[in-house]
Amino acid sequence: MKRRKFIKQGVVATTGLLVTPSLIVANTPQRITSKKNNYMVYEIIIIGGGPAGMSAALVLGRSRIKTLLLNTENPRNLVTTHSHGFLTQDGKHPSEIFKVAKEELNKYPSVTYQKEKAIDVKRDNNGFTVKTENNTFKAKRVVIATGHKDNIGSIGIEGLIEVYGKSVYPCPFCDGFEMADKKLAVFGDAMMAPMFSKTISHWSNDVIVFTNGEKVEDKELLSNLTKKGIQIVDKKIKKLISIKGQLTGVELIDDTIIEREGGFLPDTKSTESTDFAKKMKIPTEIGHFGMEFYKVDENKETEIKGFYIIGDARTGWSGVASSVAEGSEVAAAITHQIIEENWE
Repeated sequence: MKRRKFIKQGVVATTGLLVTPSLIVANTPQRITSKKNNYMVYEIIIIGGGPAGMSAALVLGRSRIKTLLLNTENPRNLVTTHSHGFLTQDGKHPSEIFKVAKEELNKYPSVTYQKEKAIDVKRDNNGFTVKTENNTFKAKRVVIATGHKDNIGSIGIEGLIEVYGKSVYPCPFCDGFEMADKKLAVFGDAMMAPMFSKTISHWSNDVIVFTNGEKVEDKELLSNLTKKGIQIVDKKIKKLISIKGQLTGVELIDDTIIEREGGFLPDTKSTESTDFAKKMKIPTEIGHFGMEFYKVDENKETEIKGFYIIGDARTGWSGVASSVAEGSEVAAAITHQIIEENWE
């Protein structure tokens, strides 16, 4: 096998000689942060400190690669009471997981964590320039892990903000177990909500879809849902009734109140937390449920060399476990790329 092919395959198969990449990296010039032309210089800058960004920083730290992690510490999942589905962390609050992650990064001297907001990313001859509200940094590579932000208020249902993350959720894999066998509502438009109710019905046999005034035109879909006992309510919603975040009922425009104990929301009207990828004009494609994905290769690298996108920033919705995996994968890929560059 040729050396180039062997090293490239090491991105996914870290066996044999590649289990000790530090032996190669250690022979390169010492990695130190240097001040040059008023810029702080790093090898990699990660923008965003959620599960994806933190995971990437951890692996890069273990690879002894000089990394800067910029984080605003304002993640979208702080609204929830518990995080589920991530092995060894199941049921913990997101802030608790973040605290442990931050402590673990402190063990690695090559990783610098800064609570700063990146406001601009520009490509230059030597890589990228990242500006924050207070500083300017340079790096050959930039990883975008800034995630999405939910815009629950824009959905226009009174009382939804009060229950979101407490008894109404977007992800059944994250919270379906706790909502199992309850009287559930699915809130959404006339297309997504009925389709989503099929998934939710796996956790409960008592599911009602609320389309908030929209008529479901797909007769076949209506027939299938009716056969499964899923009711469609297309009257406008006046408000959601709740007690300390726990949904108790849905009040319709005609003052009818339908008892519900929880619910799910297929569309949180989320938007990107930053516009860095858009400004770089990274191409997109349509993925599951019509969501827009940024196009990346197997290493999560875009068509712009050295510019990577991972986690919710790439897909709009990844989940904690998947985001952690992407962070680990991109860090391993970058490590192998640097090994290759230093070898030549």
